[in-house]
Amino acid sequence: MDWQSLPQSDELFRFSFEDGRVRGVSLRLENAWQSAIENSDYPPEVASLLGQAVAGAVLMVASLKFEGRLVLQFAGHGPISLLVVQVRSDRRFRCMAKWDGERLAEAGTSLTDLMGRGQLVLTIEPDEGQRYQSLVPITGERLEHAIEGYFQQSEQLPTRLVLAGDATAIAGMLVQQMPETGGIIPASGPAALEFEHVGKLVDTLVGEKGRAEMLDVSAPELLHRLFHQESLRIHDVARVQFNCGCSREAVGAMLASLGRVELEESLENDETPGSLEVRCDFCGSLYRFDRVDVEQLLSGDSVEPPGSTRH
Repeated sequence: MDWQSLPQSDELFRFSFEDGRVRGVSLRLENAWQSAIENSDYPPEVASLLGQAVAGAVLMVASLKFEGRLVLQFAGHGPISLLVVQVRSDRRFRCMAKWDGERLAEAGTSLTDLMGRGQLVLTIEPDEGQRYQSLVPITGERLEHAIEGYFQQSEQLPTRLVLAGDATAIAGMLVQQMPETGGIIPASGPAALEFEHVGKLVDTLVGEKGRAEMLDVSAPELLHRLFHQESLRIHDVARVQFNCGCSREAVGAMLASLGRVELEESLENDETPGSLEVRCDFCGSLYRFDRVDVEQLLSGDSVEPPGSTRH
């Protein structure tokens, strides 16, 4: 395989080994990740943890067969109180985080230090069919441990996962032992031994040096370094993109639903009297509405956007 001919960034790679008993997904995002956070002033700890959540969510979408949207939410009581990632099955994503700067400055570096006690909430919203939700306690020292806990508890699939992230790039690798006929996952035998072997190779990425390598090299190069002695097959290469999807029309509809009394009070009490400003939590876009705009919203008329509405 000509590894150099494969895409180098913003792609995910689905792979398996010769007998198909172990499969995996690997990715590294650079441009898409920078686009997702360019309007958000995330501290390094928040950018790192949110980036890991994005990588984890995209890997999960790639490993689950459905058409629709996956929402991965980490909610805790620590300095970082909320991480939210939304990913479509076509791999378009958006993300957000909430944190307390004062508490963050005094916090440690583990997941429990940063998020405290809390839970992972995974919601799958298929385009057709029933909505599914799973709640898993946030456990372990790193975010990937909580996601592995979901796979063990809800999917009952032995899973190894390593995630890395900073303000420049994010990366992740997931490998799983596949069920045999009848959906059985044997605890011993060739499949279990192969998964253990592959898992040990993936575990070489655990630690500061390994995660730095994930961020520095492309996903194909990382696969080559880890598995060049294995019978690795890449099945699919797919693009990952940031796409918020917010719009002035959607924000206007939300404001109109508040009603005249609340909107008029907001016009008087806002930091910029005579206008309303709404900033998207996901992409940082700023939408402004003046009194004329508000009156048009309440009357059901369309509101023409001013040239400087979005940043």
